[in-house]
Amino acid sequence: MSTMDYLNLFFPFDKPDVVKRGVESMWNISNDRVMMALAMTMTDKPMAVNMSFQREYAERYEWMKQQFIDIAFTYLTSVLFYEDYDTMTPEQRLLMQQGMEAFGGIAPTYRIALLDKPTIVWDFHSLMLGVQMMFSFMLTDTEKPIRICKHCLQTFVASRPSAIFCSPQCKNKYNVYKSRTKEKKE
Repeated sequence: MSTMDYLNLFFPFDKPDVVKRGVESMWNISNDRVMMALAMTMTDKPMAVNMSFQREYAERYEWMKQQFIDIAFTYLTSVLFYEDYDTMTPEQRLLMQQGMEAFGGIAPTYRIALLDKPTIVWDFHSLMLGVQMMFSFMLTDTEKPIRICKHCLQTFVASRPSAIFCSPQCKNKYNVYKSRTKEKKE
């Protein structure tokens, strides 16, 4: 792919002033103090990481939309897997497990920093990778899990592991509808 074709993918509006010398390429930031500071901070990072922090950098809407659809699919697969586990065949379980294994793609790198205590510092080379990692942490959190409200079907972060409603109002509405249905049957 040519340099200009690549730049057109991620810089749809203003393009950086790129200077190409053989395989190596760089951009001209001589009159922009903020970009100079950024370039100095990111000297040890790959050029793609450095470029993703440029003011002009943008992800295509269609690509971002697809990424969030994939995250929603992953979440719903997880919810349905555990809620419908007893009614699924072994083949269906295996299919759902394989679908979950396909989520994620490239893993971020990390390092240990000696701060107040040993601390993991994640190095994300894209915004979407950061979003996916945070989503993965939320999906596997046992203290405050992501849930689907039993009444309104909205996704929410539960304040405790046993929560099944997103709010007291939804819990009350659910119970009112449940009791009315029970009264009609009697």
